[in-house]
Amino acid sequence: MLVRHYSRRAGVMDSPGAHKQHASPTATLGGVAVYGAFLVGILARGEPSPKLTTILVAGTFLVLVGVLDDLRGVSAKIKLACLALATLVLNNGGISVWSGDAHSSFLSFLGTFLWVGLIASAFNGVDNADGAAPGLAAVAAGATFVIAWCTWQRDLALVSITLSAACLGFLCFNYPMPRASIFLGDSGSLFLGFVLSAMLLLGKWGASSWHSGMVACLVIAVPLFDFAFILLIRGLEGQYHRWSDPITMCARDHSYHRLVGFGLTPRQALALMHGMGVLCGIVGYILMQLPLYLAGVLFLVVALALALAGAMLARVKLPGVYERRQSAG
Repeated sequence: MLVRHYSRRAGVMDSPGAHKQHASPTATLGGVAVYGAFLVGILARGEPSPKLTTILVAGTFLVLVGVLDDLRGVSAKIKLACLALATLVLNNGGISVWSGDAHSSFLSFLGTFLWVGLIASAFNGVDNADGAAPGLAAVAAGATFVIAWCTWQRDLALVSITLSAACLGFLCFNYPMPRASIFLGDSGSLFLGFVLSAMLLLGKWGASSWHSGMVACLVIAVPLFDFAFILLIRGLEGQYHRWSDPITMCARDHSYHRLVGFGLTPRQALALMHGMGVLCGIVGYILMQLPLYLAGVLFLVVALALALAGAMLARVKLPGVYERRQSAG
């Protein structure tokens, strides 16, 4: 509430636009509220571990970059460079895709950057409807908590439930009842994607890197699906003209919009996305306990089901969506 009040007083509002669904200016900077709640929850437990401190330092930096973007706008190149810098902090702090000396520092950084950038972009992209990004982040963090707790990774479990609780608290103000009173903003979507990607790297989800990778992807399957879906659809429709278009392009053509175009109400579409997130988290928990070959089969079955869902969503027509986006710049 304090952040919403300050945002309104300071005039930090998200105005209606061609690709946006709200009809009146709405307070932004909601990411600051999520970050603040998460930070208070972590510090209340005492001094954080070195690796958690690394995540907090890098996450704080990205929140500041996101706030600057919400206030004045930041180019895609600068945001990408800042994300690379935050990833470098993670990598140097021992949080990376590969551990040990099997890979060079550069390959370790590159792999980690691709992972972090993918998840951050996925949550930035899915933040296109009221309640979508914080709800999916709460579900993903909740699934991480359950898996970490059941595998005796208690510190990671407590961090995960803290993030989930922060997202659920914010969801009370971001849920469409009938519309959100504050938006997450780039500060929030970048922070959530970054912290979740780091937590999934920090955890041990299987006997091999392949096993761990499959579990991690299932935990955040819905945002990943949405991101991959729009990248493919827009590419097939010839909508990319610059290198930054896949990252910066905004349009009402995401999974949520197509579910509404399919005939669902906004709340039903949101509930379906959240429900799919819960289901994928459950499958991730089951997959973790299977032998690698069975885990691979189950993962392929889920991937095939999502591909079929994407094919169905691609058939939903959204007249004029790209014309509105292009006219908005």
